[in-house]
Amino acid sequence: MEVFKIVGFAIIATVLIIVVKDQRPEIAILLTSVSVIAIMMYAISKLSGVIEMLDTLINSSGMNKEFLTIILKVTGIAYIVEFGKNVCADAGQTAIATKLEMAGKVIIVTLSLPLINALLTVVSELI
Repeated sequence: MEVFKIVGFAIIATVLIIVVKDQRPEIAILLTSVSVIAIMMYAISKLSGVIEMLDTLINSSGMNKEFLTIILKVTGIAYIVEFGKNVCADAGQTAIATKLEMAGKVIIVTLSLPLINALLTVVSELI
């Protein structure tokens, strides 16, 4: 299974980074960055199937394709902000991490306004 490959890679990378960290901290930072990027690229590569399925569902339902775009952007922003927040927190910058998380939430709410408006319109028509 693919999950064992990615977990195995992460564990090996973590052990290697712990071993190298005391002797060469600059190499440990580089290994961490490369490992994180590799894991993120792998995860992103798996999203194409999900996007295709969502596109098919949107097309068959007759919904506005803009909604799919909003959902994908919101999901992407959430993952990117979470990644950035964790990097900041791992570096000991919790103040920056929490502000980044708050900014991400504000961006998500702002981006979701057309979707919220459409939902409220449908609900008001039902009443």
